[in-house]
Amino acid sequence: MLSRIADSLFWIARYMERAEDTARILDVNYHMLLEPANVHAQSVRLRWGPLVAISGDQRRFADYYAEPDARNVFEFLAFRGDNPNSIVSCVEKVRENAHTIRDRISREMWEDINGFHHAVMAFRPEEEMEAGPHRFCNAIKFGSHRFHGVADDTLPHDEGWHFLEAGRALERAGMTARIVDVEYHQLLESAAGAADYHQWMAVLKSVAAYEIYRRQYHARIDPAKVAELLVLHPQHPRSIRFNIAALQAALRAISGSPPDSYGNEAERLAGKVNETLMYDRIQDIFARGLHPFLTQLHRTCRAIGEQIARTYFYYAVVA
Repeated sequence: MLSRIADSLFWIARYMERAEDTARILDVNYHMLLEPANVHAQSVRLRWGPLVAISGDQRRFADYYAEPDARNVFEFLAFRGDNPNSIVSCVEKVRENAHTIRDRISREMWEDINGFHHAVMAFRPEEEMEAGPHRFCNAIKFGSHRFHGVADDTLPHDEGWHFLEAGRALERAGMTARIVDVEYHQLLESAAGAADYHQWMAVLKSVAAYEIYRRQYHARIDPAKVAELLVLHPQHPRSIRFNIAALQAALRAISGSPPDSYGNEAERLAGKVNETLMYDRIQDIFARGLHPFLTQLHRTCRAIGEQIARTYFYYAVVA
């Protein structure tokens, strides 16, 4: 496979996942603030500031806005074309990458991406910010789900498909790490009470984990159990462990490396993290420090992305 095709497929998946993840946290946090227990200014401050921190764009946000309120954060994360990580920017990049490889993807996949792009660009930012993010964010979430369904059903599961899988898994692992890191410490520092329960519930819903939490733990939401689920659960599709394992599997499929081996530095790093996540308990991670663990994990995800680029795309990238 040509490196430019692999590069485009990898980044199509990353940008689509980035758009969906941003839509999820925007929608869940906005509706959490509609709960009667969460109307206080302190809750508002706790909920919107962390979203900017999760995106990693605090400095860019500060260049445009004085404070992280609902309207400012929604505009910044959803609609600003000069924010390269906004939803509309990510959707634009998905289409740009797909357009360069139209002859190497299925007709259905191109039509889905092109239609999704036009639907997203048809939204009027002022109207959506007035109405709230639910309609817009739902369109992004279900557009992303449809994209992956079309890709799975119409692309051969060869190298190109594995690059899509690697891009999605890497992006999702990094996003979950940022969510857990930012939200866990932010909420532990806040005042205890009913608002905390709703905020922890919002964290779980932002990664589609609320129902599985209730089924697995049969108890009130506990911060340590939330961290355990989102970091170490082997089957939840948005946990860090699940996605690092999926990333390692995709990279091995691309290189043809046998089990218990690796063919390049990206595989080695993914395998090393996967082993840690397989055998560590959440108590072990807390003993070493959750924040240092997640900070190092995020650095490793960035390094894996750079090594994938060096190995397969012939240039280094910064996510």
